[in-house]
Amino acid sequence: MNLLQFYIPEWFFVALNLLILILVLKRFLWTPVNNILDGRRDLVVRTGEDAEQAANLRAEMEQLRLQMDADMEARTLDLMKEARSHAGREYDRIVADAEKKADLILAAAKVKAEQEQDRMELELRKRIAETAVEAAGFLMRAQMDGEQNNRLVEAYLAGKDGP
Repeated sequence: MNLLQFYIPEWFFVALNLLILILVLKRFLWTPVNNILDGRRDLVVRTGEDAEQAANLRAEMEQLRLQMDADMEARTLDLMKEARSHAGREYDRIVADAEKKADLILAAAKVKAEQEQDRMELELRKRIAETAVEAAGFLMRAQMDGEQNNRLVEAYLAGKDGP
């Protein structure tokens, strides 16, 4: 057989074999490989979209975090102002209570001091009176005689029994 000769049935079988080979390769190789490549392309696209969504979500979360930080700082300042105000009111209440208690203690001490002064004055008057009576008795004994004493006693008794 000569290579330059054209033999139709042989070329027909070669063409048929080539066509069958192409169909088999397309069916078992080309289509699965294309499906795999399409799947990977879709995966790359989805991964890119997911990465973009993640970046957007991260940016939103950062904005939310910054907003929450600002809100927390404002709330903290409000709470601190409220706590200072409450502490000031509590301080004023405690001072007022202490002043009331101090006033009560001072009033009680004044009353007790006045009572003690009155008691001491009474005791002093009693001692002065006793001393005066003793002195008068001493002076009377020294200056009076028995007869004069009797007259004074009788005059005293007469005045006491009388009017």
